[in-house]
Amino acid sequence: MQNTKLDNLLATLPQEIEPPVDLWPQLAQQLKARPKKRAVFWLPTSIAAAVALLLVTWWQPVNLGPETANLAQLQQFYQQQLSHQLASLEYIDPAFGDWQWQLALWDQAINHVHVALGFYPDDANLQHQLLDLYQQQLDYVSMIAVASSHTY
Repeated sequence: MQNTKLDNLLATLPQEIEPPVDLWPQLAQQLKARPKKRAVFWLPTSIAAAVALLLVTWWQPVNLGPETANLAQLQQFYQQQLSHQLASLEYIDPAFGDWQWQLALWDQAINHVHVALGFYPDDANLQHQLLDLYQQQLDYVSMIAVASSHTY
């Protein structure tokens, strides 16, 4: 019987209750302004990641099979091309936004595939996926270079 009384009392309450005072203006005044990110800070990080990845791909065991040795050579080639393209960038169109973040995502994906290849070194799908990621990264940097050279 007591549950019925409680249900009746709850039914008489309003569905929504508005606060008596709008607190947002006071909260907004206490929030700190967000600092603007500059793309310059990401350039050393992306170059360091490329160099680290180059070192990881360079550090291979001596007794590699022909498929793995070929993959290591392709990885080294892609890393050299990426480093060359990044070094040749002079101006980057602001329309690309945080392009270093995109490169960092590719580096992270490449590292994940490297880890998987550590467990399954002969997996052709993983090898193909790794080469695709390298090519996507090169294509993106090339697109940035071409678009930025037209607006410079």
